Order: sequence, then C-alpha cells, then structure tokens
Amino acid sequence: MYEPLHVYGHGKLLITGEYAIMRGAKGLAVPVRFKQHLRVKPLAEPLIRWTSRHPDKSLWMQAEYDLNLKMLSGTPSNDAGLIRNILLALKKMNPDLFLRGYVLETHTEFSRDWGMGTSSSLIAVLSKWAQVNPFELLDQTFGGSGFDVAVSLGGKQMLFWREGTKRKWEFVRWRPPFGKNIFFVHLNRKQDTARVVKKFATQSVPEQTIARITRLSEEMLETKQIGRFQELMLEHEHLVGKLTGQRPVGKRLFADFDGAVKSLGAWGGDMVMAVGGNDSEQYFRSRGYEIIFPFSKLMI
Repeated sequence: MYEPLHVYGHGKLLITGEYAIMRGAKGLAVPVRFKQHLRVKPLAEPLIRWTSRHPDKSLWMQAEYDLNLKMLSGTPSNDAGLIRNILLALKKMNPDLFLRGYVLETHTEFSRDWGMGTSSSLIAVLSKWAQVNPFELLDQTFGGSGFDVAVSLGGKQMLFWREGTKRKWEFVRWRPPFGKNIFFVHLNRKQDTARVVKKFATQSVPEQTIARITRLSEEMLETKQIGRFQELMLEHEHLVGKLTGQRPVGKRLFADFDGAVKSLGAWGGDMVMAVGGNDSEQYFRSRGYEIIFPFSKLMI
C-alpha cells in the first residue's frame, strides 16, 4: 500500500429507472468513456495532501489534513469539508489506513456539471485504494441506490435493482441498431442529486409503478425498433412525471422536437437523451445546447 498507486472508475449514465430505482425498480445503467482517476503516493510527513483537478488539469480543490483528519487548510472549504467526511468514513472502515502520510490526487475526464458521477466514481476509486466495501462507503457518505458505484467499478452496461438492502445487477449489452439516432444533451445546468435522493426517500411509490418501470427498462433494452423505443421513452417520462409531480422535459423545453426526449437521472438538470432524425444535433445547437454527445462517442 506504500507504493505509488493509480486506480480509476468510469463515469455513468442512468438510461431508465431514475427515482424508482431507489425503490426496487430495475434501471438500465451504462458506463461512459470518461473516467475519474486517483493517484496515491506515500508522503514522509504526517499529512494527507489532497488535490482534485478538472478535465483540463486545472486545480479544482486542494486541502491538507493531519493523520487524525483534522483539516489544516482547504480551498474551497465546502469541498474540502466533504472530502474530510469521506476520509473519516474510510478511516472508520479501515482504521490502519492513515497511519502514515499520503498525497492523493483525483482527476476527472468529465465536467462536474455533466451529471456523469463525480461523487460515485470518487467512492469507487477510494474504495479500491482503501480496500473497503464501496457500497458501505456510499451509504456512510452520499447515499443512493448504488447503481452508479456498481457501474463505475464494473465498467459494463447493466440492469441494476435493489431487493431490500441488497444491491443486484445483471450485465447486459445495449447496442440498438438506431444508435446513430441517439444523442445525449447537457441542459446547461447542474442538478443536486444528493438533495433529490434525500427528498424522494420519504415519498411513497405504488408497486404497480415500480413494476411498470422495471418492464419499461427491460423493453427499452430489448427493442430494435426506433419508433417503439421512442414510445417507451415517453411512457417512462409520463410515469416519472406523475411520480415526482414534474412536467417532462420534452414538453417543457422541446415540444417542437421531431422525436422523443427523456431525462436522465434527477430531473431538472444534467443530461437528457434525445432520439430523433439526422438533424437532431443541429436542433439542440440552434437552441443554445452546445454539449452534445452522439451515442457512439460516449458508450464504451
């Protein structure tokens, strides 16, 4: 453990099952090409030096802690405090982890604003390094269903679901023949997933809704027909809209789009999936949405 170490975890997208996945519905989750890296080096001084970097390698956050994880410095302080809480959880799970100093540096290949799992891939890489249970670490820090951690560590597409406190998944292959018609579009704003998860955790969800969203996830994985896929997308949007009391993004922002649009993850920000014709990318760019990933450029 004292040798320099490099580990990474994949970013993710949740194609189906948002919100309902926390209540037992199956969701189709996929890793993306972008990763988060963690590099660890031993440090002779009794300190933990932490640095986090943006995709362009510019500085995002840095902090120093003593071996009892008292924060000695940190900028920005909110992020440094969050990292301290994660390190404290790691120390609780592995008491021998911080008997010496370390330099820890993270680097994300994707923007924090894209909703691709900055927090979950961080949990993944830290659990790899510390040799602790990643889902226990998640439960002690951010919370959530755990699909994102499973995807980050597994690096494969999967159907993910929960049975009580147990997390389960099945590796799948999602390569629809209409992949050239699928685009992932950033909405130019970030959603606070942790806050949304906490709020939804107390909400009641009808069992028939959970069952139907599970079936929609399975059908969207299996169908080879673009028209049927679009129908399933819109039904999924309708169900989750009723569940959360929100208006689907397609009706709210893209009513004139010739195709179907579906929110990914917490509604109101981050990414949407659009399935339409050859002019889909131009449609979104003309409306000020410049961060667009074709299916083939994002999938592993």
